Amino acid sequence: MPSAVPVISRRSVLAGGAALAVLGVGVFACSKPRPKPPPVEELLAPLDEARRDSAVASAAAAAVGLAPQVAAALTVVATQRAAHARALSTEISRVSNKLIPATSETTSSGPSPTGAAAPPPPPPAVSDVIDSLRASAESANRLVATSSGYRAGLLASIAASCTASCSVALVPGGPSI
Repeated sequence: MPSAVPVISRRSVLAGGAALAVLGVGVFACSKPRPKPPPVEELLAPLDEARRDSAVASAAAAAVGLAPQVAAALTVVATQRAAHARALSTEISRVSNKLIPATSETTSSGPSPTGAAAPPPPPPAVSDVIDSLRASAESANRLVATSSGYRAGLLASIAASCTASCSVALVPGGPSI
């Protein structure tokens, strides 16, 4: 009478293990390659825009004769855009493993080349801040469509903030103007 339990030899176990290993290597080799991380260069333009918007809003808020509620709204916009610049700088640093300064240093402390002090430029108008914010929102919206994950969320948040600032907070006849 034959036995009810089949006998498995050590050779058949080793052959089966080798076959599974070959199959695993084959499946791994045929799988999709890991996606490359998205380039950080696409975040440099929004970073520059955030820095520029913050500077323009700060300069506009410092204008003489501006209504207090308008100056306060411009100060909030400047603070928000500075926060966007820090968030973008952090993301660029994280992805590229390089430290990017959160602020730009564009001030010069040397004398003017002509020797005479030039009068400071007039502060930008609120409409200039609104136009700059609209351009930044459109730029961020274009990048959202090609991004994913955290980067898409960051850019969408920036676009929403810029849109809200130029459409609600700074609109003529709106809550602050």
